[in-house]
Amino acid sequence: MDYAVVCKNVKKIFGEGNTKVEALRGVDLEVKQGELLILMGPSGSGKTTLISIIAGILTQTTGETLIHDLDLNHLPDQEKAHYRGIHIGFVFQSFNLIPMLTNAENVAVPLILNGADRKSAEQKAKQVLTDVGIGDRANALPLELSGGQQQRVAIARAIIHNPNLIVCDEPTSFLDFETGIKVMELLRSIVTEKKKTLIVVSHDPRITKFADRIVRLEDGRCLTS
Repeated sequence: MDYAVVCKNVKKIFGEGNTKVEALRGVDLEVKQGELLILMGPSGSGKTTLISIIAGILTQTTGETLIHDLDLNHLPDQEKAHYRGIHIGFVFQSFNLIPMLTNAENVAVPLILNGADRKSAEQKAKQVLTDVGIGDRANALPLELSGGQQQRVAIARAIIHNPNLIVCDEPTSFLDFETGIKVMELLRSIVTEKKKTLIVVSHDPRITKFADRIVRLEDGRCLTS
């Protein structure tokens, strides 16, 4: 079996002593290549912590996380950042858009970091923004957009460099029903047609129909896998 993600007894502790918080308490999870997995569970259950470890943004306290058989979290920081920039797309719940750049420039950032020239990167960015239904706002600034529009810019930025693994933290939380479904259809098509792996954290029951599998987290542990 070809697994994109393998987590073995992953634990994450923040703080020490009286302030210590066990965010993850021994997560075992396997995600197949080409699978769309939805992580669900109450707030504070460890979902965002888990996907941040999977994406190499955080490092687990103990345990092992393999991304396509690579122990990403024990690479030197520069190598880890290089790997993420090529192979992983991440949609942050807070968007993390750069306010002084246009939406097209924001979306083009992963391509430019990977060595593309600015003009071709921005042309590709405008096409991807059109794919997510916001091509007419390519030259606007993020602060000129609604929350839902900013969400789509963030999704476009996560997929523009054709990563093998896409990780999304509440990608439909600011979207109305119709737009949310269209975005999930786009993400589903990427998984199906390009055999990419997608992990989505969501509280949105409307999108569960797009999942190949649903895993529930509670109190830092997987209840189903």
